[in-house]
This record gives sequence, C-alpha cells and structure tokens, in this order.
Amino acid sequence: MRVAVLLVLLGLAPAAALAGTPNPSGPLKAYKGPEGQVVVMILVGDDKQMLVHFRGLGGELEARTLLYNVEDLGHDSKTVYENRKRGSKTIRWNVLTERDGDWQFYHPTKPGTGFWLGYSESASSKFKIEDVLNAYKP
Repeated sequence: MRVAVLLVLLGLAPAAALAGTPNPSGPLKAYKGPEGQVVVMILVGDDKQMLVHFRGLGGELEARTLLYNVEDLGHDSKTVYENRKRGSKTIRWNVLTERDGDWQFYHPTKPGTGFWLGYSESASSKFKIEDVLNAYKP
C-alpha cells in the first residue's frame, strides 16, 4: 500500500487505477437506439473489459456505468457480457454484440428486450470520459 501511495504522489500511477476505477484504453463512443436510448462504451485495461453507461433506458440502469467483460471474436465481431450465477452454474449473459461495426443491445434486466444501436458523433461529443468513470460504482 505504501508503494501505491508513493507512486501516486510521484505521478507514476494514476490514482483512479489504485482506487478500483478502470483505466480507459480506448476512446469514448456513444450509440443511439431507435427511441433515443444512448449507450456509451469505453474499452478499459487491456481491452478485455468495457465500461458501459446507459441513458434513456429508465429503471435501475438509468445514468449508471457498469463494467462488463469483452471477448474479441475476430472479423470485426465482439461480445460484451457478464457472468451470472444461476444455482450452482455460471451462465454467460450477453449485453452487447458487435458485427461489422454495428452493435446490438440486449437489456440485462429485461430478457427478450433488445435493439440495434447506431454510432452517434453528436452523442459522443456530449459525454466526457470523466463523467462515465464517476458514474461507475464497483
């Protein structure tokens, strides 16, 4: 712990990384759904995880940032998922899938609810990485 504090004081390690907040490794990108929903994505760490921020979905996801796992499937395809316990089994719950630059969203708390997302430059410019990081509560 002393070494971590010293590294932060010397400016050699970002304080956010030591406090449990992931470090962004990619740009912020915002995508819009068919009814104005906004899903903001930022790759973090070694690109094996992604912070996802939700707007316009209502309920418990509204204005929240969650951390998900990322699997690169190759050929411009990715899956963003979380592992959930169901009894003694662990199941993989896909939240987002990318195919050729297009994303499909699967609502993590409402099974059967999903829609396509399109990249929005205007929405991307409205969000700041710091705001998305501040909405993340590990």
